[in-house]
Amino acid sequence: MIEPFDSEAGYRAAIDATIQAACRELRLFDGDLERMALDDASRNAMLLHFLADDANRRMHIIVHDPAPLRTRHPRLLNLIRLHGHQIEIRQTPDHLRHLADRFVLADASHGAIRFHADHARGKQVSADTKEIHPYWQRFDDLWLECQVCTPSTAGI
Repeated sequence: MIEPFDSEAGYRAAIDATIQAACRELRLFDGDLERMALDDASRNAMLLHFLADDANRRMHIIVHDPAPLRTRHPRLLNLIRLHGHQIEIRQTPDHLRHLADRFVLADASHGAIRFHADHARGKQVSADTKEIHPYWQRFDDLWLECQVCTPSTAGI
């Protein structure tokens, strides 16, 4: 099922639905995680529930700029402290920082896809592996190009 969205609220609702549908793996690609609002209390609780339910679950994140994560996301940093063995964060190299789409993917069959960072237009995909496959593959390709940048949680 594919449902379009055209607002920040619609984008965040699609993210929530994708997180709630996840059973094994979440993949996130964003510039700096700001518009995904992962530090929102309810969204962070969903991520905590996802990770805490099964030690084999994984969350992979690619960002262009990890600085906001270190400075403006205390709940997400706490989640990394608690479940760091399940979370890996990587940063795009300079030659890929022009990429402007954003997405959250779950289990190769669900997703919240924002077509461009500057515009809150996109689609929510539910239970459609064929529709998600190109994004899942794209994430794999990006992942290989990126450097690990999981923030230190010492002192948290």
